[in-house]
Amino acid sequence: MITFKKHRKANADDLIDEVGFRSLFDQYWKPLVAFCQHHIRDDEAAMDLVQDVFCSIWKRRKHLQVNNSMEHYLFRAVRIRISDYYREKFKRENQRHLLSNDFQESINNTEEAVFYKDLNHFLEEQVGRLPYKCQQVYTLSRNKGLTIPEIAQQFSLSEKTVEAHLTKALRFLKTKLTNQLTEK
Repeated sequence: MITFKKHRKANADDLIDEVGFRSLFDQYWKPLVAFCQHHIRDDEAAMDLVQDVFCSIWKRRKHLQVNNSMEHYLFRAVRIRISDYYREKFKRENQRHLLSNDFQESINNTEEAVFYKDLNHFLEEQVGRLPYKCQQVYTLSRNKGLTIPEIAQQFSLSEKTVEAHLTKALRFLKTKLTNQLTEK
């Protein structure tokens, strides 16, 4: 049976047989798991990380070169696994956060689009209820972007008359919108 002392150098020949590997596992399993648990505060993940280190050693046993003590090698390997664990955890949390934000944004965009469509439909209905001249003045002002003097010239009306039609339309729409929004 091969035993690994704290400062003894080991090479592939030391790790080839199962008995020596089992001895290594039995000697370092608990201290490595405790070290891992201390750093990541997750018992199951700590055991998985240590298990991964031992699996890696077993798979590479024929080509493995350990220049320091086995204890140093094992603790360093576990430290690297802990770093990888946190790197992956951060990456997953960051992706989850980004996906959550994208999902929330798409929900908000959908809700806003539906609300805008409903509001636009409601406004069109209410504009249809306006007197004919008020409808025309409102449409040219708000939808076509014409100014009061341009609308007055187009209809051969005074600017004050156009202003009165626009004011009447806006007051009517404001009242209807206020009533609609307070009902919901």
